[in-house]
Amino acid sequence: MNGTLAIARYTLVELSRRRILLVFFIIGALGILGLGVGLKVLYSVVSSGSQFGPTGVDPAAFNHFIELTFLAYIFGALGIFGLLVAYGIGMTAIYHDLDSGAAISIFSKPISRLAFTAGKIGAAVVAVLVIMGLLALEARLVMFLFGGGLENALTGAVLAVIGNTIVIMLLVLALSTVMNNIVAAIVAFIYYNVITGVIAFIHNLADSGVIGNGVVKTIFDVLYWLVPHELISSATGDLVRAQVSIQGARGSTTALAGVPAASGTGDILWWAFVVVVFCGLVYYAVRRKEV
Repeated sequence: MNGTLAIARYTLVELSRRRILLVFFIIGALGILGLGVGLKVLYSVVSSGSQFGPTGVDPAAFNHFIELTFLAYIFGALGIFGLLVAYGIGMTAIYHDLDSGAAISIFSKPISRLAFTAGKIGAAVVAVLVIMGLLALEARLVMFLFGGGLENALTGAVLAVIGNTIVIMLLVLALSTVMNNIVAAIVAFIYYNVITGVIAFIHNLADSGVIGNGVVKTIFDVLYWLVPHELISSATGDLVRAQVSIQGARGSTTALAGVPAASGTGDILWWAFVVVVFCGLVYYAVRRKEV
C-alpha cells in the first residue's frame, strides 16, 4: 500500500510538471468562457429582434434552446479536450519512466509491479478528475448567464466525458508500455475512435430502423458488445427535442431518429467491465516488460 501511494504521489508530481497539460487546461477554460459569452450575446441580439412578437418564438423557450446549445457545444468541446488529456497522460505516465530508465531504480526498491501499476493508474485517474472537474465547475458557473436549471444535464455530460477519457487513457497506458508512445497513440486512436466508432454508428442506425436488414443488425449487435463504446449523455437528445418544440410544425420529429439514446444501465456496467479489463491489460504489460 505504501509503495502504491509513493508511486501515485511521484506520478502526480511528474504530471504537474507537464506544461502540455497546463496548456490544454488554459485552452479549455478560455474556450468554455468564450462559448458561454458568445451564445449569451447571440441570445441578447436575437431576442431584441422583431421575430419575438405575438407570432414569434417565446423568449423563454429560445433562452432554453440557447442554454441547451451551450451544453451541446460544451459536451463536444469537453469530449475533444478529454481525448487530448487521455493521450497526454497515457503517453507519458508510464512510458516516461521506461524511456528515462527511472523504472529500473523503482523496481530495484521493494515495490512490486502491481503496486507500480496501481499507483500509476490511480494518479492518472486523479489527474483526469481534477482537470475535467475544474472545467466542469467553470461550465456550471457560466451557465448562470442563462439562468441555470440544466445543471443535471451538464453533470451527465461531464460524467460521460470523464468515463470515456478514462477508457482511452488506460488503453494508451497499456500500449505505451510495450511500444513507442506515439505509435501507441495512433493504434489506440484507430481502435477506439475509428473501428469502435464505426461499429457504434452502424449499430445505432440499425436500432433506429434506418438499416432494416436483420442479418446486419444481428452482426453489429454482437460486435457492439465486444468492443468499448462511448458513454452518451442525454444533452444531445434534449437539444434536438427543444429545437423541434420551438419550430413547431416546421420541425421534423424524424431528426430524433438519428440521435443516439443516452447510455443505460447496461452501457454503464459494460463500461465498468471494460475499465477493469483495461486495468488488467496495463498490469499485464508492466509485468511482462523487461526492465
